[in-house]
Amino acid sequence: MSRIVDEPYFIHSAYSAFTTGIQVKCPKCHGAGVVTADDDNAYFRCLCCGHQETRDRTIYRYDVHNQCKNCDRYYRVDIEDEARQHFPVLHVACPYCGTTMPGEVHKTAEAFSYGAEIQGDKDPWFGLELWFLTSFQGKPVWALNREHLAYLIDYLSADLREKPSGSQKKTQADHLPTFMKTAKNRERIVKLLKKLQEK
Repeated sequence: MSRIVDEPYFIHSAYSAFTTGIQVKCPKCHGAGVVTADDDNAYFRCLCCGHQETRDRTIYRYDVHNQCKNCDRYYRVDIEDEARQHFPVLHVACPYCGTTMPGEVHKTAEAFSYGAEIQGDKDPWFGLELWFLTSFQGKPVWALNREHLAYLIDYLSADLREKPSGSQKKTQADHLPTFMKTAKNRERIVKLLKKLQEK
């Protein structure tokens, strides 16, 4: 009888996987690539063709703030349209009197974005499809990397699954959708996951 003691909740989260790497499909050659991150940026590197990308993890606020030449009041207008955020000067209307006048666009760092949730079957920073991805009855089944894939296989194929001792209330299995943990599906899902190991 195989037995597994489940792991803590955040061991295989997208946020923790940024240090070990989230394996994704390269947008150029469709080979295997890795997304990692540090405090400032997220990085993509293809292991096949060498293609690389970098994304800033800071959230910026873009606005025009000025003193209205008509009503003499100070105002701030947020620029939400990404296409307009990169102009040095924009014509905006004073929110108090409606007078349109030019103003300098200011870019201010507001916060650091963790953005660490998998969106559908894509990584949170570049929107690249996960490398270890398949489906079961129309539902996506994925793993962040080889370590996560090995955990899923071990957990789902075990005869006895136990929570870790101690004060931990949530475990890694709490991330898993119900259809994966259902007894009648586990064996077929493990077969799909083992096929992914061959990639």
